[in-house]
Amino acid sequence: MQNSRPETAFLFDVDNTLLDNDRVIADLESHLESEVGTDCAQHYWRIFEQLRTELGYADYLGALQRYRDAYPRDPAILTVGRFLLDYPFAD
Repeated sequence: MQNSRPETAFLFDVDNTLLDNDRVIADLESHLESEVGTDCAQHYWRIFEQLRTELGYADYLGALQRYRDAYPRDPAILTVGRFLLDYPFAD
């Protein structure tokens, strides 16, 4: 007998109840400004918005991957990746 329960579940947070996106964005904006500067931070957010339009959801790491493609030799971007990986999303 096969298990009829799905293996994958999707959660949609349409009202910031699962994740406070505004807080994440504010924290990330501050971190980006201090680590990569205003111009590069603005470039990241342009990539982020383009990706959100394409996917229909916020993908912080996906935008960071695209940013890194544009700036492959920028060591400061590694701190931004670490910031996102260590970010207390559960809080």
